[in-house]
Amino acid sequence: MQTHDSDMDDTARRHPYPLLAAQEGIWTGQQLDPDSPAYNTAEYVLIDGPVDTAVFDEALHHVVAETEALNVAFVVDDQGRPWQTAAPAGDWRLHTADLTTELNPHAAALAWMGEDMARPVDLARGPVFGHALLRTAPEQYLWYHRVHHIALDGFGLSLVARRVAQVYTALTAGEPVEDSGFGTLAAVRDEERAYRESPRFAKARAYWADRFADRPPVATAAGRTALPARTFHRRVADLDATDTQALRAVAQDLKLTWSEVLLAVTTAQLHHATGAPEIVLSLPAMGRLGSVSLRVPCMVRNILPLRVAVTASDSLRDLAARISRELRAGLPHQRYRYEQLRRDLKLVGGQRRLSGPGVNIMPFAYDLRFAGHRSTVHNVSAGPVDDLSVNVYDRSEGGGLRIAVDANPDLYDEADVAALQEGLLSLLREAVAAPDRALGDLRAREPVPVLDGGPLPRPRPPGPRPDR
Repeated sequence: MQTHDSDMDDTARRHPYPLLAAQEGIWTGQQLDPDSPAYNTAEYVLIDGPVDTAVFDEALHHVVAETEALNVAFVVDDQGRPWQTAAPAGDWRLHTADLTTELNPHAAALAWMGEDMARPVDLARGPVFGHALLRTAPEQYLWYHRVHHIALDGFGLSLVARRVAQVYTALTAGEPVEDSGFGTLAAVRDEERAYRESPRFAKARAYWADRFADRPPVATAAGRTALPARTFHRRVADLDATDTQALRAVAQDLKLTWSEVLLAVTTAQLHHATGAPEIVLSLPAMGRLGSVSLRVPCMVRNILPLRVAVTASDSLRDLAARISRELRAGLPHQRYRYEQLRRDLKLVGGQRRLSGPGVNIMPFAYDLRFAGHRSTVHNVSAGPVDDLSVNVYDRSEGGGLRIAVDANPDLYDEADVAALQEGLLSLLREAVAAPDRALGDLRAREPVPVLDGGPLPRPRPPGPRPDR
């Protein structure tokens, strides 16, 4: 995946700039398997209404051109260090298809997305993104947008999606397109440099070094570790409005957030599956509040290790309060990079772990309107999965929470994922109904068996990339 000078024009070569801290972690992970598509992230937006394809294409090109992080390429210097260069995305195309004649148009759209997701991105040449507009009913479209995680995190993707809806709506109405209000990557780099030179950086380093000085063992339901695979198993379930309201109500009663309640239930489920006295979760952290990056589409996401002691006698009230205290202690230090902490603790290389299964709370309130037509957002992939990831989407369209469990296929099969998710949802409902009962007494379940099988399926080899 190295870049040769001939691949870049003279202007781009003369102005390389450092990667953001989060990008360095993504780059390092990609180099472990340069041809892996695991860092492709994507979502699709289901638009309920007619879409003018030509205007939508114009809106997309407008937004891509003004989004700095989508007009980049990556070069490697003589010492093997990566750099980022400005590189206009060039002559890329929106892929369009009318799938209304298919037996199952929605399934056909998802199959196309799966094939596109399975193709790795060439970071040297780009583009780092792709777009498709797929018609699945006479007045229903799926807008699919994919991007390499080195360019955008989930919040960055949401900024781009919101801007596309804004520009498309203005163009459709024949109105002038307002300025995006996006900030610059240079401002984010400057802010990161100032943070590393500030007392807050040293204070955060001391906090995390003290909290993990004993390098606690990392418990997982699999009982073993593996490198991130090129794909993952996914199982999606929706909490209906009644269950979601019950979750929010008990959180209010406990004077906590609903996400803290859900973290407590996940911790209890993992404790029961492993018997471990401590669970160390991986929590993706936006890290943008109070930062210039709040208006910059880019990759700044961090991972916070959440270390929680747990026993079978803990009630939801006990465990959720303990998690809340741990979060409050760690959140002031959330900008200290996960990768740096691993280096500090000498947990780099091999399969040494700092934290285990992830819980990714995504409360982005999209509520996108395309020329007045409502839409719903559906995640396709949030990136590579080391072990397990519980992804929770707080949808703004009036529905309940969506919970997608992703699992590394080198550690779990589809039956394992189903059992894990069903156990989690069952425990959530029962704990919410009886927050003062011992979690270990609520329909205790046996640890999920993990079966060793034969070779696991992999995405098909890269072929010609669908046109976009």
